Amino acid sequence: MSASLAPEVTPAVERSSAVALLTPTGRDADVAALVLGREGVETRACACIEDLCGAMEHGLGAVLVAEEALASRARDQLLRSLRAQPSWSSLPVVVLTGEGELSRQIPAGLQEIATQPNVTLLERPVRVATLLTSLRSALEDRRRQFDLRDQLVERQRREQALVESESRLRDAVDAVPYPMMLHTEDGEILQLSSAWLRLTGYPPRALRTIEDWTSRALDGKPMAGDAWTVRTEGGELRSWDVHSVPLGALPDGRWLQLTAAVDVTDYRELLESEREARGAAESANKAKAEFLAMMSHELRTPLNAIAGYSELLAMGVRGPINDAQLEDLRRIDRNQRHLLSLINDILNYAKIEAGHVEFDLAPVRVRDILRSVEPLIAPQLDAKRIFYEDRGRECDAVVRTDEEKARQIVINVLSNAIKFTGPGGIIVAECRTTHDTACVTITDSGMGIPSDKLEAIFEPFVQVERGFSSSHEGTGLGLSISRDLARQMGGDLTAESALGEGATFSFTLPLAESRD
Repeated sequence: MSASLAPEVTPAVERSSAVALLTPTGRDADVAALVLGREGVETRACACIEDLCGAMEHGLGAVLVAEEALASRARDQLLRSLRAQPSWSSLPVVVLTGEGELSRQIPAGLQEIATQPNVTLLERPVRVATLLTSLRSALEDRRRQFDLRDQLVERQRREQALVESESRLRDAVDAVPYPMMLHTEDGEILQLSSAWLRLTGYPPRALRTIEDWTSRALDGKPMAGDAWTVRTEGGELRSWDVHSVPLGALPDGRWLQLTAAVDVTDYRELLESEREARGAAESANKAKAEFLAMMSHELRTPLNAIAGYSELLAMGVRGPINDAQLEDLRRIDRNQRHLLSLINDILNYAKIEAGHVEFDLAPVRVRDILRSVEPLIAPQLDAKRIFYEDRGRECDAVVRTDEEKARQIVINVLSNAIKFTGPGGIIVAECRTTHDTACVTITDSGMGIPSDKLEAIFEPFVQVERGFSSSHEGTGLGLSISRDLARQMGGDLTAESALGEGATFSFTLPLAESRD
């Protein structure tokens, strides 16, 4: 992937279009400068060969020199300067020779100079037009040289930037804690990160190409898709999530690609174990619900028989009974009804858990629900001499609900309030509405609920401060069933209370108009 750098090229020699003049006398240089200046040629007169060679180092467009100025020492110094030029530079030199010299053999003093690249000999006398043509051609050639030099400098800068960028990329790839591969589109692996080699166990020399990798680690499968099953050097199978992106073209024209991976083996094993555990829990929960439903059904059959036979005995069908026997039959009937109520709670809970509850949603007036429950709880209220006030009997709100299940929720909440309200207490039912819901609140003057237990009371089989010796009967399912039913009908059941200050339960349902 490394770029091949050209010999170092520096722009130390400044771009210039000036023609340096070196003549035997200063007056000759002034005359030449005047003539060339009139034609738009920039000139620079040099007093000696040292001035000329110094100007060559800083930058010139061309050199115009008279043969007479090239004595032995000056000639040797000029040759050294010409040979010391950078590889891109070939400074044009025009030498004015003596009259008739070029028609014979080139003088020995000029022969070595004449063999240098880009040296032109002009025999005097020379026409101004000819001299101008030669110099302009030399300056144009020099301009192209400067252009080439600038292109080489820019290329060198870009290649150096590429080398530095490649070095940073290699360092970054090697430093990341994830598997990373730098490779070309035709399958050459340029670099594997330390994490890649560590996780797979393969030595770098074993993975020179993509084909090496796929044959050893992917069982010959193509390196495609975003999920790989990788076989390590030790034979272990690992799961990788993979993503590849093109980075750009290399100097040789091939595309460079980066493939990064994350080892997700442990994560997927955890997901699989959680999935299995969830499936086992759901199966166990379903089996539990089915068992409770079956047992509740099986228990209700004999309980109904007990109720029927005790009622027949109380009616005297089997013969007359005395007052003591009648009281015993009444106790049997009360306990049978209580036990049947508990079993019904369990059956309803099992149905909800199993998802077997069906809802018949329809518009229902809230006041109709409240009026229908009062006769059902009247015996409980009378038994404990509790005052009950229905302030919602005139409520005109119409909700979308299953009337039977809404009534069951209200009865459960009222029964719970009666259970935990002492003799002579007060229970009040009210109704209020918002823009899209109706809310039935039931407030009692009972013992209240600790604030940290307000959510726990809605959990199955939970009753606050209950024990085996408690005087409060029940399974602890009524509120749990009621909240589940309320939520499945688009409403909710919540509680507000403080210990010793009674409790308020709020049962909300969507208004029928908000669902139309």
